[in-house]
Amino acid sequence: MRRVLAWCRRLGRRQPPAADADPRHELGRRGEELALQCLERAGIRCLERNVRLGDGEIDLICESAEGTIVFVEVKTRAGDEYPGERAINRAKKARLIRLAQRLARRRRWLDRRLRIDVVVIVWTGKGEPVVRHHPSAVTLDR
Repeated sequence: MRRVLAWCRRLGRRQPPAADADPRHELGRRGEELALQCLERAGIRCLERNVRLGDGEIDLICESAEGTIVFVEVKTRAGDEYPGERAINRAKKARLIRLAQRLARRRRWLDRRLRIDVVVIVWTGKGEPVVRHHPSAVTLDR
């Protein structure tokens, strides 16, 4: 098993955990679902979910009522001790930009308006979760 894990690390891949092995996966899935509902109420419709590209993933790809392609990063937290917004550091921003640009080229969306939003979901355990939508949170230059 160690050899397999070492081999996966050398290839830059992590062994995917079992779907039910980590409660964070369920929390993340619930957060994405809630983020999607929030976006739909704002007139943004989902085109795709969990799009994997070689070195990363885009949580949601949506389209606004005005026709803008919206790449959405969803951060879900069980508490607000470490806000999800802080997880969008310089490296994460660079990765999101790279992934969005690569996908825009592949899908031939270069003539469309593009933006990257961040949606943070905080489940405090006290009533309804808090949803914070940050449109154009990451600047996407072409």
